[in-house]
Amino acid sequence: MKGLMTRGFRACGSIVASLALPGAAMACSPGSVRGLFEYDGQTQIILDVEAAMARAQARHGVIPQEAADDISSKASVEFVPEESFDARYDIVQHRMVALLDVWRETLNPMGDQYVHYGATTVDIYGTATMLQVDRAIEMLDSCLAENIAAMTQLAQDHSQTPMIGRTLGQHAQPITFGKKVSGWISEYVRHRQRLAELRARVRRSAILKGAVGNYSGLGDKAIAVEASFAAELGFDPPYAADWNGTRDVLAEYGLVLGLIARSHERIGQEVFLLMGTDIGEVSEGQDDGVVGSSSMPHKRNPQVPERLIHAGRTIPRLAEVLGDDVVNFFERDNTSRPARVVEEISIESVSTARALTGLLAGLEVDSAQMLENIQKTRGFALSQRIAFALADHMPRVEAEALVKEVIQAAYTNDVPFIDALLADPRVTRHLDAGALASLIHPANIEAPAIEQVGRVIAEAGETGAEQ
Repeated sequence: MKGLMTRGFRACGSIVASLALPGAAMACSPGSVRGLFEYDGQTQIILDVEAAMARAQARHGVIPQEAADDISSKASVEFVPEESFDARYDIVQHRMVALLDVWRETLNPMGDQYVHYGATTVDIYGTATMLQVDRAIEMLDSCLAENIAAMTQLAQDHSQTPMIGRTLGQHAQPITFGKKVSGWISEYVRHRQRLAELRARVRRSAILKGAVGNYSGLGDKAIAVEASFAAELGFDPPYAADWNGTRDVLAEYGLVLGLIARSHERIGQEVFLLMGTDIGEVSEGQDDGVVGSSSMPHKRNPQVPERLIHAGRTIPRLAEVLGDDVVNFFERDNTSRPARVVEEISIESVSTARALTGLLAGLEVDSAQMLENIQKTRGFALSQRIAFALADHMPRVEAEALVKEVIQAAYTNDVPFIDALLADPRVTRHLDAGALASLIHPANIEAPAIEQVGRVIAEAGETGAEQ
């Protein structure tokens, strides 16, 4: 395919029309975001940008209204068929010229005279890219909302499901699986907030400033035309400064997507580890017929977790390319050609977020195995509770030293923690067998720990780029 990305998606109507409705409900759809960058989708966006410019110019008397009406009425990809575009591009080797040459064949003389009037290709494609990014952010935000919904269900279902908390790879203290998932929820709420903050900058990035960003060739009403142009596209008032030589907003887009991918990677890696045969606390839901290994029928290999780990390594690399583009030459050079990277990082980000939702929604939690794993230390993981309870009857330092002595005795005599505690009169003087058993029972979750999960879910609310 020459010119406008790859083949495949057929846009239905004007894409930009929906961009003007940031509050509209969106679905998490990798196919839809892919369509923004394929021939019909991208061509439609460019035609919409051209039509918005013509209407803005007509509003301020720069071009005749008749010209703007003709341009707007024919701003549809059906008037620039892909085959015709390809044939023309073979000759001129310039995307915008090829598009305009084909489109002009359908315009009346007035429209033909004033289409692309005073514009530069950099502005048209720069604005089109920002429209694509804006729409991709909206879709990705919907994906994150679905991630949070799946996490919320897991956290609610397992707010009191005890599992061992691990630090530095070692058993530390019991937590609940709901508590673990609640940490994911807060993280993804912050990602939605980051997207909202980023989107505010994207929506100020429509641009119509001319070849070197000083409005040259656009006339005395150029600034007013640019403001109207942005409004026609549903964007906010544009930045006064030319951003084509800096592109920091595109770099920020990459950085935010890279950070989200890192979160996907961490969750994927944790599920990967928890699925391991030696831990076995969760399992990835798999459809009947899925083959884990070609040679070992017993294996149930992680699939989506592995994909999330891979995305956490590759998406940040794409973000680096967009970051490199901030270091540019003078006013408007385009040495890194970031369009392909914007396309790939957008599609992969939405696709990966969608995969995470599927993983979480189908995750199988083995609460019995979680409880069994807690007991691998024979009760030692609950030692802090004993120390706190004893501290009500003696100085805290003495209580902690006593518990350490009991643990050492349990190791020496190879007995469970409860037996070592019951064998020490310094302990039983203050805590009877019932109290000790209750203290070291992992299912006895403290109220604040349960409340924590509920608070996280309540705080998640409706926060996102569509707000």
